[in-house]
Amino acid sequence: MNGQNALAIISNETLSPASLSQAVREAGVVTVRQSIESGFPSINKIVKELGYKETAVLMVAHIVKLETMLNVSRPMQPEAMAEVAKGVIDACLESGINVNAADIEIVFKRARQGAYGAFYGGIGCQDVVGWFNDYISEKAEEYVQYNIEKLQEYDSGAERAYDRAKAKDREAHQAAAEYYKTTIEKQRHEQ
Repeated sequence: MNGQNALAIISNETLSPASLSQAVREAGVVTVRQSIESGFPSINKIVKELGYKETAVLMVAHIVKLETMLNVSRPMQPEAMAEVAKGVIDACLESGINVNAADIEIVFKRARQGAYGAFYGGIGCQDVVGWFNDYISEKAEEYVQYNIEKLQEYDSGAERAYDRAKAKDREAHQAAAEYYKTTIEKQRHEQ
């Protein structure tokens, strides 16, 4: 499965984190670089296609899943979860970085695995929004590296069509100049 089908999966499965997790797992996305290359829909596209509230529901569902898996003693109140979801979505939309559906899964998976530290009693808005802000910074740095590598790959001796056309024009002009010289010289000799 590729990332292009993720939006359909997310919307068809009532915004289930399980369906997103499965799509990310099946696509083999576990790193930031793989997320960049994955083709999963961006948060911007999810908001545009499914709506802001539905995207928030996806975030809230991930928070509930995380709290359940961590067995927190003080779960967030629904209002707090809504604010967290809003904060995360806004951070993603405002970042200018193509934060996508795979990134949601990566961030929450990291949290479940303890990458953001231990949780004492519960998680809060600052925690979750902070994870996403850190991740957005990491992804921005990876985008820079990715684009540098792509640029080097592009410029690494691979002849571009423009350069080929320019060389072909140069050869045609040189051939025309030679023809012109020989024609002019023949005409001079004939006179």
